[in-house]
Amino acid sequence: MAENILANLIVYRNLLNDEIVKRYNNLYLEYLKFNSLENKDSYLNKYYELSSLIICKGYDSIFDYVSDKILSDENIFSLDCEKGVLINDKIKKVVYHDVSVLKKFFELPIKGMANYASDMNNFINFSNKERLTEIIKNNNIEKIYDYLQNEYTISGCGKYRNNYAFSVDADGKIVSVDNFNPVEMDSIYGYKSQKHKIIENTQKFVSGQYALNALLVGDSGTGKSTTVKSLIPMLKDKKLRLIEVEKDNLYYIPKIVETLKNRGMYFIIFIDDLSFESNENSYKYLKSVVEGSIYEQPRNILFYVTSNRKHLIKESMIDRQNEVHLRDAINEQTSLSDRFGLTILYSEPNQNEYFEIVLGLAESYSIHYDSKEEFLADAKKFAMQNGGRTGRSAVQYIKTL
Repeated sequence: MAENILANLIVYRNLLNDEIVKRYNNLYLEYLKFNSLENKDSYLNKYYELSSLIICKGYDSIFDYVSDKILSDENIFSLDCEKGVLINDKIKKVVYHDVSVLKKFFELPIKGMANYASDMNNFINFSNKERLTEIIKNNNIEKIYDYLQNEYTISGCGKYRNNYAFSVDADGKIVSVDNFNPVEMDSIYGYKSQKHKIIENTQKFVSGQYALNALLVGDSGTGKSTTVKSLIPMLKDKKLRLIEVEKDNLYYIPKIVETLKNRGMYFIIFIDDLSFESNENSYKYLKSVVEGSIYEQPRNILFYVTSNRKHLIKESMIDRQNEVHLRDAINEQTSLSDRFGLTILYSEPNQNEYFEIVLGLAESYSIHYDSKEEFLADAKKFAMQNGGRTGRSAVQYIKTL
């Protein structure tokens, strides 16, 4: 008898290192010799500890848990499917082999394992919600293979499969962002021209066409970053993901690009509210990877940057006076901004535009008012007292009602 149920896996061997899979394997081995166990409490402890882990991770069964791990597994097959690479016969046969092993795993006597633990509720397999669980249980190897290939091709694999926004930690690691709930694009009122430009550019990007790095520049609170983030729910089914990089972590950008360039996903590397003082040089890490540098920018990566000023690098008069070659200095200061092929300007809305935003938000939030004129007069007063006419102040006004 094999010491591990999944010992013969080839491309899906990552499953062997999963703690819950290990526990399930050990439970099954004890189940097989249950009648000869002197201490049956050991089996009960293993069973209910495993049930607790599965439930606490948000799954209704061990099979749903393993199905999720299969779909998120990064291996030669899933990554090639993600990139749209034609799967050769050798890899196909290997996957067929692994699917046959996994199918046997899903056929283990789980009901008997629950009975031995006196679990009438069957907590270890309470219900099956994952589509893959049903596919594996009720279909032949060929159909299971086809399902996996299609899932990886459409949705990708690994952490980028079910997560849509990421940040970069202090060690340069790309980590998923919990509770990423951006505003829907249709809920951003005003700035129609600006939204059209960034949407059109991004749609080209996820369609495999040539697209431009974008600099969204203008007044604070006008919705620049909100617009960028709202692209993700709009195009997440096109395998678009957002990687936000803080200014202090810009030196990780070459490493991030190297990590992402061979994936079959589309990534917006997003840098919010960016600007540099004249004595800073961390902008060179960004400059080294955007278009026009010595390196070719990967086709699956775009840079979207927001800033309150057109020239990202501030130049003081003292710096200018101390430069021997003034023209070279100016070129150095402005060349980063010039590398963004698409510059979108966000200015403070005029009064009519501001009122349009306020009225749109009022409808969205189901705000009722008796007098439109009084309502807008109050909105105008609020803006004057809270940073001026911006989308942000309009949202703040509506939320105070």
